[in-house]
Amino acid sequence: MYQESHDKMNGSSKTDTIIFIALIVFFLIAGTLATVLRSKLSSNVPLYALAAVFAGLIYIIYRLRIVGWRYTVFYSEPQTEYDPRFDDYITHEDHPYPVGTVVFERTVSAKGEILAVIKKEEMISLLEPGMDAAADEEFTYCTANKSAAHSLLIRQEGKTRRVYFTPSEEFITHLKEAMARE
Repeated sequence: MYQESHDKMNGSSKTDTIIFIALIVFFLIAGTLATVLRSKLSSNVPLYALAAVFAGLIYIIYRLRIVGWRYTVFYSEPQTEYDPRFDDYITHEDHPYPVGTVVFERTVSAKGEILAVIKKEEMISLLEPGMDAAADEEFTYCTANKSAAHSLLIRQEGKTRRVYFTPSEEFITHLKEAMARE
C-alpha cells in the first residue's frame, strides 16, 4: 500500500504556527483600527468590514491548508515478518481492499471522506497531463488545473469516467505496477 496527501500549501506545523501568529497580530491591529474608526465615524461599518475580512481569511486558510486530497494505491500483498512473540511469520497489516485498488479521499484536516474506490478491473488507462480522451463523466480530485493533472480513465456502471488527480512519481510507479499485476 502506498498513500500520499496533497493540499495547496503543503505546509508543516512550523508554517501553521507562523500563520497563526501572523493572524493574531493582524487581527489585533485591525481590531484596534476598526475600534478607532468606529468612534471617529460614529458607525458600525468598520466592525462589519473587520468581520468580513476575518471570515474571508478563515475561508482562504480553510481552502488552502485544511482541505486536501489523499490518494491510496494497493499495489502489493502485505509482507509477512517473523514475530518472535508467536514464533511464526505473521502479517502486521491487513488491506481493506484487494491489490490493484485505488482510493481517492477528500480530507478536511486529517479526516478523510472516501469519494471513489476504483478496482483494477475498472481501470482502462493512466493518462499524462495534456492527453485527451473521451469520457462520459469527469471528476476532479486535486487542487491543480485539469491541464496540469494526470487522469485515470475508468469504466464504471457502463460509463467511461475520467478522474483528474496530481500524484507523485512514486505513486505513478506503484499505480502502473498495480495495473500490470494479474
